Amino acid sequence: MQDEDGYVTLNIKTEKPALTSGDPAASSLWRVMALTLLVLCVGMVLGLVALGFVSVTQQNYLQAEKEHLSGTLKQLARKVCQDLIKQSGQKESHQCSPCDTKWRYHGDSCYGFFRHNLTWEESKKYCTDMSATLLKVTSQNILQYLSSRTGLIRWVGLSRQNSTAAWMWEDGSVPSKDMIKFSGNGTENMNCAYFHNGKIHPTFCENKHHLMCERKAGMPKVDQLL
Repeated sequence: MQDEDGYVTLNIKTEKPALTSGDPAASSLWRVMALTLLVLCVGMVLGLVALGFVSVTQQNYLQAEKEHLSGTLKQLARKVCQDLIKQSGQKESHQCSPCDTKWRYHGDSCYGFFRHNLTWEESKKYCTDMSATLLKVTSQNILQYLSSRTGLIRWVGLSRQNSTAAWMWEDGSVPSKDMIKFSGNGTENMNCAYFHNGKIHPTFCENKHHLMCERKAGMPKVDQLL
């Protein structure tokens, strides 16, 4: 545009410079956005951890309840089945029994009573060949059960290495002093034990007696309880 003297006047409009990364305002805005994003990510992670914890806790609870229910069912089935066996007079094992033929169901175990005259070591091997062990006496209840089942001398799984060693069951455990009481000096070199008339007695391992085997019982056959 010309002025009165004929000169041309240029009207130049200045523009505000764009915000750069070095601008304090841009830097502040970026920090706020980054902080917000970080808070959201942390919140999501915490939420996932909490959800996972709740899920694991619930799974553990359900598993514990399942095991408890299974144990209760097994105990109930065992009691009913063993009551039926007692009612049958123990002459024949009831069909609910989880034990093989000629094995007797009592407590948590199956017991086999065999009339083979064998040494202690031979008896041990005989039981092992049937996936069992020589009988282990852990309570007065078992002693009473054995007394009701047999009047014969039978090997049990109790022995020691020599006259000065400790008596031990086949699984390496030491018998309770209340259960096993050997007295007198006549037990020297008697390193194996047998059951007779409700008590455990020491004797020479080379002697030959009948035997009793024991193995863990499975779940009673619930369908045979009805």
